[in-house]
Amino acid sequence: MRVLILLIMSSMFLMSSSASGATNLKEAFSKGSLKGEIRTYYFTRDFDGDTQDREDMAVGTMLFYHTDPLYGVSAGLTFASGNDLASDDDKAVYGLLQRGDDGDHESFTRMQEYYIQGEWYNTTIKYGAQKIGTPFMNPHDIRLMPKTYKGLSIVNRSVENLTLSGYYITGFMGWSDDEYMPIMDSVGSGGDDNPLLSFGAQYKFPVEAVNLKAEAWQYHMDDVFNSTYLKGTIGKTFNDYALHITPSYLIQKSVGDDVGGDFDTDQYGFNAGVDAFGFSVTGYYAYTGDDDLFVPWGDGKVLIQQIMASGRAEENAYALKVNYDFGKLGLKGLSAYVFHAIYDTPESGSNASSDINETDFNIQYSFSGALDGVSVRVRYAMVDFDEGEDFNDFRVYVKYTFAIGSGK
Repeated sequence: MRVLILLIMSSMFLMSSSASGATNLKEAFSKGSLKGEIRTYYFTRDFDGDTQDREDMAVGTMLFYHTDPLYGVSAGLTFASGNDLASDDDKAVYGLLQRGDDGDHESFTRMQEYYIQGEWYNTTIKYGAQKIGTPFMNPHDIRLMPKTYKGLSIVNRSVENLTLSGYYITGFMGWSDDEYMPIMDSVGSGGDDNPLLSFGAQYKFPVEAVNLKAEAWQYHMDDVFNSTYLKGTIGKTFNDYALHITPSYLIQKSVGDDVGGDFDTDQYGFNAGVDAFGFSVTGYYAYTGDDDLFVPWGDGKVLIQQIMASGRAEENAYALKVNYDFGKLGLKGLSAYVFHAIYDTPESGSNASSDINETDFNIQYSFSGALDGVSVRVRYAMVDFDEGEDFNDFRVYVKYTFAIGSGK
């Protein structure tokens, strides 16, 4: 596989001598770009029963370097670290940091991305450790660091409004891992070291009457699963009102040795809403089939909140989210929302489990002017179980992003 990729990229390199970008290796590095992000997060969860409370306070740093293209070929590196900021070791590790042998909070460093990339004829080929953005294999960036993947990605945009994507993934690194593991190890042990394959197509219909988009994705991993995902988006603006609806359908089935578990399930649902005068009101509905969804690498479930997400077997999930953009009042960069959901499961049978209610409160602000690049977000969730411990979850995010250089 590596030899094949190098041969493809070498031949494309020779065919693209007229491509824009650096004209020699020295320029490729000197004209490259350096981007950075500093994250300071505080996550805490307080249970109302005997479960140990959780708390992490950490600062994360990410430095991204990307060379300027030389005949269409470029390379990228990302260094990342997560550092403890005096988290309370009497409380359990939340997940921003690593958990030590004694249950204490441990810092970590890692080489998050390292890849070579080629861009020719509206096609991007990337090989190595990289971030990937598909519905059910993505950065899932809800902790200090995103999830990343190792392998080959090919994205083509030769046809107007159409994006075709293909992925051959062999490695995975989770939120607080310090090295890559075989992708099979992220699922379970006992299976062969099989790759994860994914193919997708996204199309924006060239019509003016409505905003109409569709996408389809296929995932396959020997001895683990097959999965098909379909999603559409329809939007229409009437004067001061913007209407939208996004239906989706997911079907999953375990295959071969069922290393990730034995399941045969699906999920269908939609979100629909209206935007007007700074408000955005969205309703959600999702139904999940006979087994829990299989989503180890980030997901595009119909309904995703601060804590819960639709995906338990035979679950009906309903939600309403109300967001307001204070920019309409002259407070540009400030927004807030309230998000309430009900997760209803069977009262009896093999899939019986506790019904859950969750209410989220969120406020965030992106600075401008002298503090451009700084953002602050505060989130609070109240999670109530019919059977089981209730808990409250509080999170503070402070980010600063910057860029040096003019490359990609």
